[in-house]
Amino acid sequence: MIKNPGEICLDEALLICQETLKKGRSENFMPLTVVVIDVAGVIRATLSEEGSSIVRPDIAYAKAWSCLAYGASTNTIRDILEDQPRLDKAFTGMQTMAGGKLIPTPGGIIIQKDKKNIGAVGVSGDRSAQDEICAIAGVESAGLIASHSS
Repeated sequence: MIKNPGEICLDEALLICQETLKKGRSENFMPLTVVVIDVAGVIRATLSEEGSSIVRPDIAYAKAWSCLAYGASTNTIRDILEDQPRLDKAFTGMQTMAGGKLIPTPGGIIIQKDKKNIGAVGVSGDRSAQDEICAIAGVESAGLIASHSS
């Protein structure tokens, strides 16, 4: 089997998903969906809690995808757009080119190992700040680095 050394492994991705949901339950957050993708944007693992709405997997995937496409967490992307409103039109154009997969809403985090990007995680279900708390907890529980930039 050929394996890309920059790719997050299935065991790590599953652990991130499980620990992300565990954090959400411990905080009594709304039902969450979590998606972990590798550096090519391929879904490695995804889990949804009972009661998570039908659109949550798409939002969680888009948050993770945004991180890799932009090279920053979705929190950082949001901050950049808030600090530089003139970029709104450019970002709208990028969203169109990306088929709507760019979302500047917290809950997406870059996953790093040995100072390299190996994937990203996206979480959706509660308020964005809570989604991000769970994403970071899931990544760190797996012994990996939750990063806001590449």
